[in-house]
Amino acid sequence: MISVAIIDDHPIVRAGLRGILSTDKELVVVAEGGDSAGAVDIARSGRADVMLLDLSLPGRGGFTLLQRLLDEAPSMRIIVLSMYDPETHKERAVSLGASEYLPKGSSAETIISCIKRAATLPQPRRGKRSDGEPHTQLSNRQYDVLVKLVSGRSVTDIATELNLSVKTVSSHKIAVQRRLDAASVVDLVNYANVHALVPRLEAE
Repeated sequence: MISVAIIDDHPIVRAGLRGILSTDKELVVVAEGGDSAGAVDIARSGRADVMLLDLSLPGRGGFTLLQRLLDEAPSMRIIVLSMYDPETHKERAVSLGASEYLPKGSSAETIISCIKRAATLPQPRRGKRSDGEPHTQLSNRQYDVLVKLVSGRSVTDIATELNLSVKTVSSHKIAVQRRLDAASVVDLVNYANVHALVPRLEAE
């Protein structure tokens, strides 16, 4: 049996994934969580062979959370399930040690086969991201802040969501703008659209 943990802040999504996994006798759901703290607790418990992880969680989610989970449970396989374009986020997720990055619209067959593959293959090697576009060189926390900024969150909102101080988020914002040569959030939105970092946005 392959033990699986489901981490998503939407109960209906967790229920849907639980239903999908229940159709395969080789898989068993051993834990569920709806926020980053719950994900860390489950990782520390060692109960799950594979974790299905949504990066957009209350608390310190995002790629910073992914890195922490793999630090806490290096033998656990993590499959990221996200609404964001896999072509733009997959490289970062895999470089941190995720076994796979799947869009949330993936079929039941794809999710099940991916779990089985992740459980049997060696743990992915964790390494530095290859040189490329400026956003690939942002730290995980800077990247998380960028995604939230271009999704319309204010600095105050981001601070609350990531459990950081407003001053810290503001510092990350300044660092992101410098790295991406952006004078404003409008410039960041335009950059995100060009590089398909989030669903198509309109700069106001």
